[in-house]
Amino acid sequence: MPSNKENIDSLEKKIEAIKKKQKEKSAKEVKISHLANGINIVIELVSGVIVGASIGYILNEVFDFGKVFLLIMIIMGGFAGLLNVSRSQTNSSKEELRK
Repeated sequence: MPSNKENIDSLEKKIEAIKKKQKEKSAKEVKISHLANGINIVIELVSGVIVGASIGYILNEVFDFGKVFLLIMIIMGGFAGLLNVSRSQTNSSKEELRK
C-alpha cells in the first residue's frame, strides 16, 4: 500500500501537469483573441468606407452633382469607421480591466 508521502507526490505531479496544460491553453486563446480583434478592426474600417461610398454613389445618381457626394461620403464613412473602432477598443479595454 502506498504511503501518504507517495500519494501527495503523485497528486502534486498531476496538479502541475494540469496547470501546465491550462497555461498552454490560455496562451492559445490570447493569440486567437488578438487575431479576432485585428480582423474586427479591419472589418469595421472597410465597412464604414463601403457604406459611405454606396450612399455617396446613390446621392450622385439622384442629384447629378458630379463626384462631390461620393468624395464627401467616403470621407465621412472613413471617420465613422474610425469612430466605431475607437468605441470597440474602449469597450474591450474596459472589459479587460474588469477581469
